[in-house]
Amino acid sequence: MAPAPSSSPSSSRTLPLPPAVLYLLLLSLQVAAAGAAMDPAERETLLRVMESVSADRDWREAAGDDPCASPWPGLECRPGTAPAPGANGSAARMHVARLDFGVPPNPTCKDTATFPVAAFALPELRALFLVGCFKNPDAVAAFALPPASNLSSSRLQQLSVRANPSLSGTLPPQLASLRSLQVLTVSQNALVRGAVPRGIGELADLVHLDLSYNSLTGPIPTALGDLRGLVGLDLSYNSFSGTIPSRLGDLAQLQKLDLSSNNLTGGVPAALTRLKALTFMALSNNGLRGGLPAGLSGLRDLQYLIMENNPMGVPLPSELGSIARLQELRLANSGYSGSIPDTFGLLSSLTTLSLENNNLTGRIPAGLSRLKRMYHLNLSKNGLDGVVPFDGAFLRQLGRNLDLSGNPGLCVADRAVVPDVGVGVCGGDVACDTSAAESSVVGRVVRGVVTRGRWPAGLLTPAAAVALCSCLLL
Repeated sequence: MAPAPSSSPSSSRTLPLPPAVLYLLLLSLQVAAAGAAMDPAERETLLRVMESVSADRDWREAAGDDPCASPWPGLECRPGTAPAPGANGSAARMHVARLDFGVPPNPTCKDTATFPVAAFALPELRALFLVGCFKNPDAVAAFALPPASNLSSSRLQQLSVRANPSLSGTLPPQLASLRSLQVLTVSQNALVRGAVPRGIGELADLVHLDLSYNSLTGPIPTALGDLRGLVGLDLSYNSFSGTIPSRLGDLAQLQKLDLSSNNLTGGVPAALTRLKALTFMALSNNGLRGGLPAGLSGLRDLQYLIMENNPMGVPLPSELGSIARLQELRLANSGYSGSIPDTFGLLSSLTTLSLENNNLTGRIPAGLSRLKRMYHLNLSKNGLDGVVPFDGAFLRQLGRNLDLSGNPGLCVADRAVVPDVGVGVCGGDVACDTSAAESSVVGRVVRGVVTRGRWPAGLLTPAAAVALCSCLLL
């Protein structure tokens, strides 16, 4: 008896289309493609953009009559909403949606490239990227946009002008007319200078604003507080002056705030504690002073707090130990005084703690050794004292990423780890700091113990050296 035919899905087969149906399908695709050809005026605009920027000598030939029919790298097209003429109402024209210049495989830029003002006349352009296009110091390009009246209908959502050392000028005020912008990146253009146009605060759809690594000056505009949908704000590595605007505290969606490496003064405004979505805050290399605002522990999602090189001149706030998700805490070279709060031992997510070159005193909290994710700890160049409370497991966990040097009162009990941590071996209740006493007789004696495990002939006995070291550190 023959087995019954299998009914499992794996045994089913798709029947080929009849030749007549296949022919009609291919014909309809050809008709649709013909109907979707670019508008001739838009094609000419695209060719003008390529003429002003591209270094490719064959681009005009490659473009053909319809560049969108076979787009090259760096060019993306999309159909519009209106049917193309002669397409029986069934197909829309193709339009330039994205242009990307400067980084292969996208078109590279010629030495005499000029800023492509014509690109803003492309009616459906959504994204324009100019990365590393203007590099020739003998052909400085001007950062320019069309008149504001010509930008009112722009649909541009992303504008990235980055890594152009020979792009010069100010931020065009017409940027405020690009009302559809969601991402604005003008970064690493050393010759772009001047103030931020106040009108940027009118870009209500803006999600990411990056103006880093330019030569911008003046105050940070308070109007940035109107960008209520902003998620990322990076103004680092400029020459902004004045205080941090409290209005930035109105950016309820903000996750990244980077104002580092400017000339900002004053204190950290309490309004920043309202940024409950913040995960990254960098304020390093400014002239900020005073205490951190109360309420930082309310920033539950904060993972990176980077505030090195500011003349804060206050005790370390114990409240920082309540930011449970903190991964990096960098407060070096900022004049902090007092002891390291015991609460820092509660930062279970901490991987990096950098407190070097401050005025910290007292003992190192033993709780730091319970931080199992820690891989970088720098407490050097302070006034810490006592026995280092780290066991062998924690020391092995950190390895060479532990620096305790420059604390004359610190010592370790295990002689074998001295070369790695930068302090001497304990003698009774007092430490010998080999880095501080290196040029003295005692320093040479202790260095001999540390590095060779024996006492140099003709020098002090071990007991005498320990006693002398203790006296020097009183």
